[in-house]
Amino acid sequence: MNDLQFLAPFFAQKRVLILISASVSLYKMLDAISTLTKFGAHVKVVMSKESTTFINPMLFEALSKNVVLHQDSQNWTHTDAPNHTSYARWAEVVLIAPATANTIAKLACGMADDIILCTALASNAPKLIAPAMNTNMLNAPQTRENLAKLQTLGFNIIEPRDSLLACGEYGKGALAKHDDIIFALAQLFVEMGMFHNTGFWHGKEVIITGGGSKENIDSVRVLSNLSSGKQAYFLALALYVLGARVFLISSSVPTILPQDLHFTEVSNSLQYYQAIIESKKMCKDKPILFMAAAIADFIPEVVSQTKIKKDSLKKLQLTLEKNMDILSKLPTSEFIKVGFKAEDDYQSALQNAKEMLHKKECKVVCLNVLDSLKNTFGADTNQMTLISADATQETPLLDKFSLSFEILAFTQQVLLNDDYTH
Repeated sequence: MNDLQFLAPFFAQKRVLILISASVSLYKMLDAISTLTKFGAHVKVVMSKESTTFINPMLFEALSKNVVLHQDSQNWTHTDAPNHTSYARWAEVVLIAPATANTIAKLACGMADDIILCTALASNAPKLIAPAMNTNMLNAPQTRENLAKLQTLGFNIIEPRDSLLACGEYGKGALAKHDDIIFALAQLFVEMGMFHNTGFWHGKEVIITGGGSKENIDSVRVLSNLSSGKQAYFLALALYVLGARVFLISSSVPTILPQDLHFTEVSNSLQYYQAIIESKKMCKDKPILFMAAAIADFIPEVVSQTKIKKDSLKKLQLTLEKNMDILSKLPTSEFIKVGFKAEDDYQSALQNAKEMLHKKECKVVCLNVLDSLKNTFGADTNQMTLISADATQETPLLDKFSLSFEILAFTQQVLLNDDYTH
């Protein structure tokens, strides 16, 4: 299964028009087109004259299953013939990728001297642009000015990345990764009101912790738990797609993350606490904290700085001391807190979660009652009970990305009822 399969609902039946200029990185768009079509999107491609010298348009045609528009295929014989105006009218979103410095300059000036520029100018659809060029060209004042102008005109910029470039130099200018392009498109569909759009989370600063803390016994052994970090990961991605500024702190390293989502890898509980404080320093407003990490309740009183040798011991006894409670330690004057609680006894779980709500001054507690059939550590699905001071909601059993939207919708309503302001 595609690693981004959870994003498929964002793209079903959406119409994406991709304009390709003459960059050596254009072959990378084959993966993006393949992913979009697998997700159920309708994709059409327009290629500049120069880009067709890099790659045969038939490759894009085979993947998109639509006629690729270029200088030699443009047709004016009837209303729906493949031409720049019919393709421009058809698009719900226009993606210009890769976009060369030359293409960016001409777009900023409103020029229309080739087929992709004509198509871009003729379309009223929202536009994304993914630059790809040499680092010096990207940093040139003219290019920076042109990109800034395009932003004022409503273009969304997908930032290029640092990589070894075709010119042999290492620096910023490489086409954004396929994953980042897909995430950017999903974000745009949300902004357009096509999926989960209320606007509430857009621009919010959110800190999420995930995974289980790893408390050292000696230099090689740890005390830990079975938390996979998956729910925190998908919660971070859901918030990112909804336009939030996201800080993810976890002991589990995600395989896929958007390049502008802040990620901090941590191990023990002290590192979690320090990372939360450091993330808070980067926030302009009071952040919303989703404390999904499973932090150790007890930690070794003494940690050996070297590996404990089993040959010298018949048995090993550990003395544990109570760990700090991070969620209680963080003041409500600086954080809006959403707690997570895992229990294995359904009878006492709800009462314990309600006590946590008040004791730790949380706006919401997300209760996960573990069982061997559906709610297990590391599973791809989960079911939760969402609890606030005034409401309780049982979610269905869902994949963890879909469940994230349930958590966010409930939290949003609680905060709105509390007259939350940014």
